Amino acid sequence: MAVSEEFKNRLGKLSTKLVEEPATLPMQKVEPVQQVQKKSVEEPEEEITQFNVKIPATLMKKIKLKAVEQDINIKDMVAQILIDHFKNL
Repeated sequence: MAVSEEFKNRLGKLSTKLVEEPATLPMQKVEPVQQVQKKSVEEPEEEITQFNVKIPATLMKKIKLKAVEQDINIKDMVAQILIDHFKNL
């Protein structure tokens, strides 16, 4: 297959243009993300231990939804509920 002279000329002009002209790339503006303070239960001075319970799936869904609404993790939410419960006894 023979390459036409017109194609060679166009290719030559393109390579010259790429070398001579600076690249014009869009610059992205970078802004720092602001940190959000999350609510959390004050960590007691005591040793932390694991606590596992089996609960109905519907109750777990309610707990997860409430934790998201209050922007708190489930561990802190359950700990606060238990602390409040035992204060009232």
